[in-house]
Amino acid sequence: MIMMDPIQWHRAKRPSRLKAGMTGSPFARRGRIGATSNGRAIGSPLQVATIMICVVTAATLSAQNDPARDLVNPFIGTGGHGHTFPGACVPNGLVQLSPDTRPDGYNDWDGASGYHYSDSVIYGFSHTHLSGTGVSDLCDVLLMPMSDHHSFDPKEYRSSFRKETEQAHAGYYSVHLEDHNVDVELTSTKRTGVHRYRFPKEEDAWVVLDLEHRDELIDQMITVIGNETVQGMRRSKSWAGDQWLYFVIEFSRPFKQNRLEPYMTQRGDVISHSPTKGAFQFAPTSEPLIVKVGISAVSIEGARRNLEAEVPHWDFDRVRAEAEAAWNAKLNKIQVEGGTREQQRIFHTALYHSYVAPYIFNDVDGHYRGMDGQVHHADHDVYTVFSLWDTFRSLHPLMTILEPEMTSDWIKTFLLHYQQGGRLPVWELWGNETDCMIGYHSVSVIADAYMKGIRDFEVELALEAMVHTAELDHFGLEAYKHRGYISSEDAPESVSRTLEYAYDDWCIARFAEALGHTDIAERFFARSRNWQNLFDPSTGFFRARRNGGFVEPFDPYEVNFHFTEANAWHYAFFVPHDMDRFIQLHGGTSAFGSRLDALFEASSKTTGREQSDITGLIGQYAHGNEPSHGFAYLYTRSAKLHLTDLLVAKVMRELYSDAPDGLSGNEDCGQMSAWYVWSALGLYPLTPGSTGLAFGMPLFDAATVTLPEGRSLVIRSSAQSGVRTHIERVMWNGTVRQRAGAITQDELLAGGTLSFELGPRAVDHPVQLPDDQVAMEPPPAPIVHAKSPVFSDSITVSITSVPGPWELRCAVGDGPMFPCPEHLTLHASGTVTAVAYTMEGVPGPAITAHFVKVDRRGTTIELESTYANQYSAGGPEALIDGLRGGNDFRTGEWQGYHGQDLQATIDLGAPKRVTSIGLSVLQDQKSWIWFPSEVEFAFSTNGRQWSTVRATHSTPLNADGAMTTVISSGPIAKRARYVKLIARNVGPCPTWHPGSGGTSWIFADEVLITTE
Repeated sequence: MIMMDPIQWHRAKRPSRLKAGMTGSPFARRGRIGATSNGRAIGSPLQVATIMICVVTAATLSAQNDPARDLVNPFIGTGGHGHTFPGACVPNGLVQLSPDTRPDGYNDWDGASGYHYSDSVIYGFSHTHLSGTGVSDLCDVLLMPMSDHHSFDPKEYRSSFRKETEQAHAGYYSVHLEDHNVDVELTSTKRTGVHRYRFPKEEDAWVVLDLEHRDELIDQMITVIGNETVQGMRRSKSWAGDQWLYFVIEFSRPFKQNRLEPYMTQRGDVISHSPTKGAFQFAPTSEPLIVKVGISAVSIEGARRNLEAEVPHWDFDRVRAEAEAAWNAKLNKIQVEGGTREQQRIFHTALYHSYVAPYIFNDVDGHYRGMDGQVHHADHDVYTVFSLWDTFRSLHPLMTILEPEMTSDWIKTFLLHYQQGGRLPVWELWGNETDCMIGYHSVSVIADAYMKGIRDFEVELALEAMVHTAELDHFGLEAYKHRGYISSEDAPESVSRTLEYAYDDWCIARFAEALGHTDIAERFFARSRNWQNLFDPSTGFFRARRNGGFVEPFDPYEVNFHFTEANAWHYAFFVPHDMDRFIQLHGGTSAFGSRLDALFEASSKTTGREQSDITGLIGQYAHGNEPSHGFAYLYTRSAKLHLTDLLVAKVMRELYSDAPDGLSGNEDCGQMSAWYVWSALGLYPLTPGSTGLAFGMPLFDAATVTLPEGRSLVIRSSAQSGVRTHIERVMWNGTVRQRAGAITQDELLAGGTLSFELGPRAVDHPVQLPDDQVAMEPPPAPIVHAKSPVFSDSITVSITSVPGPWELRCAVGDGPMFPCPEHLTLHASGTVTAVAYTMEGVPGPAITAHFVKVDRRGTTIELESTYANQYSAGGPEALIDGLRGGNDFRTGEWQGYHGQDLQATIDLGAPKRVTSIGLSVLQDQKSWIWFPSEVEFAFSTNGRQWSTVRATHSTPLNADGAMTTVISSGPIAKRARYVKLIARNVGPCPTWHPGSGGTSWIFADEVLITTE
């Protein structure tokens, strides 16, 4: 992960706007630039409830024979913040051969894929890319053709290009390089990229190879074999901490000479005698130059075998045709009829993007690099690039229908990760665990596949891996297991983590139950109810907790570190596994529908820190990021079913387009597109891990889905007078189905016809909740209410809980438990413990709140600097409240000062003898936080005459990791009533830092004064 400043989120974000001059593309006529609304409000769906949604054109396409060429627009998502790439790949291939327009991915959020549509300069063509992520990596083995001369300087070998010469469709990309007068065509197989260059026939041709392009090199090798072959290795670190890539390059004709440089490089104390760049010169000719590049994560021999097996010839057009055929085999698995040309292109491109990742990772002989860094062999395909926090929601459920065998291999890959790396993957990249994002959503993928009949894997090993992963003590899990939730002082993103752990635990429980392990199932079903422990009945939101209570003040619009890339609105309905209980806590289906209205009708403005992921807003529904993705379908669980029709249609219509900025947020390895594929079919997997699919709003007149064993699913929609505003009736194989209910995937996989009758009428059906939702065990964690954990005289404490049939019992200090009164009053430091019991005496988690009586004797503090609202640590008196922070600045105990010195004056209330003074501070250079360069302490008895002591530290600016220290005066003897401190900011980020020139921070938690 990359830190843009201490506003650290799990995927580095830095917004940018599209530049001018984007209208010349051959794709511009197919969709408006700016047709989507990246980050702006679209408007309330309730305001358009009476608008008829009609098909604009009657152009209905028959079964598509060649969607790869005709209906896929790889430029969708390359503008705005989609972060996709336009280059050539085959379904789930290891090679993504694409142009790079962004040479620096580390500091460039919109350059995460290496390409952005707003650019007009290409640096070259590299062989690996990420599709729609929020962090940069890959872009390995850059080749750049040049005519007449060569250069190793990227500013000289890059070339301008015009959009009208740039073309792309599935499996193919081409462009003309203006500065070098070279025509470039790209295509690929799974593990090999194939280039075709046409140079001016009267000039020498050069091809430059640059291994320094993009992320930091750890090691490299370039070896020239004869005059037609180059081979080597690139080992690098970025998001993936240790990425190995081997390559073999073959040219279709011999080069006249080659130049390699530099011959010696030095990184720290390590000297390498292998070059990082090469250039290869070819004699003038009118014939094109073909370049084949095989890659492998295993070895040079593996790269060579991959190349020889997949492209044993020099026929570029044959490779291109085979790539297009591979795409058509996938794209024709869902054939749609009707809709507009734009809708057809958006749909097929969404299906295309759903097949880009994960990538095949093993060589043709079955060897692959494991999570332990070693080379292994598997008798099944091994995959890489698992963006599970994103893709568990829609992409993986889609592939249980379209690709059951590949889904099985993905799960087998997960189990290899467990065996070699000690746990299931979170966000795996080229054999590296990035630990990006939260949860352990591989368990969702496993449980979902098993429940849908995909069971060709070691199920007992899978359960072992699930339980082991869930029982670890990192990322807040220790606290989660102990108290039933993660408190804000335990870990950042505590609300999001708790909610997503609870869902994952339900997946484990479902899987264990299906395997007959009832003891494990009961334990994890109990854990899956932990979401209740963060539910605030008074506001209806999930809220961060601290010291047994809720963090105050509370603003549901505030984007902060209690949530993952979100605020309280965006997680307000994330209980996919326990929706009946959740609806009950909201007062039933009618009240639940009103609560959903509040989400979609809320102001689209957010407060708090900048979060570039929060885009595609309808009220506070944020389609540009994943946590909200199922919320439009929740109306099917309310008394307002018809609003799902309007909202799903609105999102498809307004937040997707056939244009470069046609995605309202990061593509995220297929999740954004998989949502569209499901929604266009009129179905959605609200709860992966169950077989139920919610009914939505179908987009096309008909869709035919190819199922295993020769079966097919036909989805039809008919509209009265062309009006497609609402679903009036749903039928499965001729039998009417309740709209409020779900259809199971088992039913659909048997084959048949699902029919939607559409029209102008809003048809709602009553939704009934089960009668047994009250009896929940264990009971939730009680909520402790108090003004502050620190007091000077006395403090009043009260205990409440989520409503239910339980008794609240309390204890003060080590005393006995007793029924909680309405209020408790403490006059001394101590603890209050509270437990909820069922009527049968079953206890829930014990919650202990700590209260400290502080005798400040009139001590006050006046801040002369302004702390950031996100890092207030409790307010103006945080630096003298006696509360200390840990090593993570995001947990709430630290006060942050941005781009300024920290200046404050403390009034001790009366002259005292000060024997020592210090300032407790934090450093985390990756987050742009440094210890002050020095701290100046000044002392005065009258506020006019001052004496000064200076203190500093010896920690270097480039020290890795988060750390704390106290910058102290040491023993002193100063008589003072007033103490002034000035902590000096270190200034802009150093030139060696990724944020070079950026504004740095000071983080402090306490001024420590010893007096006599």
